[in-house]
Amino acid sequence: MALVLGGGGARGLAHIGVLKVLERENIPIDYIVGTSAGAIIGGLYAQTGKVAEVERRIRTYLQSPPYKQIAKSLEKTKKDSTVGPWIDRLTHFIKHQYMFARSLTSLSLLEKKILEEAIAFLFDEQDIQTLHIPFAAVATDLFQGEEVVFTSGSIRKAIFASAAIPGVFPPLRWDGKYLVDGCVLANLPIRQAYQLGADRVIAVDVTRDFSRKQTFANGIDVLFRADEITAHRLYSLQLQEASLVIRPEMGDAHWADFHHMDAFIRLGELAAEKARQTLHAMAFSSQGFWKPFWNKKQWRKEFV
Repeated sequence: MALVLGGGGARGLAHIGVLKVLERENIPIDYIVGTSAGAIIGGLYAQTGKVAEVERRIRTYLQSPPYKQIAKSLEKTKKDSTVGPWIDRLTHFIKHQYMFARSLTSLSLLEKKILEEAIAFLFDEQDIQTLHIPFAAVATDLFQGEEVVFTSGSIRKAIFASAAIPGVFPPLRWDGKYLVDGCVLANLPIRQAYQLGADRVIAVDVTRDFSRKQTFANGIDVLFRADEITAHRLYSLQLQEASLVIRPEMGDAHWADFHHMDAFIRLGELAAEKARQTLHAMAFSSQGFWKPFWNKKQWRKEFV
């Protein structure tokens, strides 16, 4: 049984609450596949094997001087209406002169080293193949317009690629690819989990609700609304493939609201607790059906 953790910035902190319930209820997780924030939380859990350690590392980082230095920049990303798996991270930038001016001279709002330092703070340097739990991180290649699934190599590099929010952090150049946040194509990489051998998939969805929009101030509003609709349709199709979807009730919480960590974790716990009976039933029925690809060389041809 695979656990798929989606992106959503600070909303992804709810993944910690879900992991707490899974750990407490002894629900076996054979594989973790994550995108963006889901890759960070899932990768930390795969590396440490303990949700308490995941929470400790995240909390320590959010209280550290390096994070406090970028918190003000993150506040610039906040906006009030746009909804979507990843496009809401970009709308505010383009609508305001600060990001427009910076975009003329730079690929991103924040420098590469900021994300690198955060990942180095959170993760021990380790190859993905040696983690406690099999793990995959999903990124998007801007050159080919395809998702890239990391199942081997440096976990730090994989996390950087998966979490490089377009416009916020610069793309990662790697092996002839130009990689950004996996949310662009696979915010919930359910299909990828099945391709990696899963028989059942538990997907944790922390995106904002898709709401009806009734007013459009200008052409940019129309442009982004059209993109939102496309992203929402793609995301809805991805959700249909999951065996179980756990969706914390997070309302309109913004992706940069990291100061709500305790509340988000609790919301993740509550959502997982509601699905407790289903989780136990899935764990029992899936025993013996997991088909890990971990040592199958043929998969190496298709995945990183």
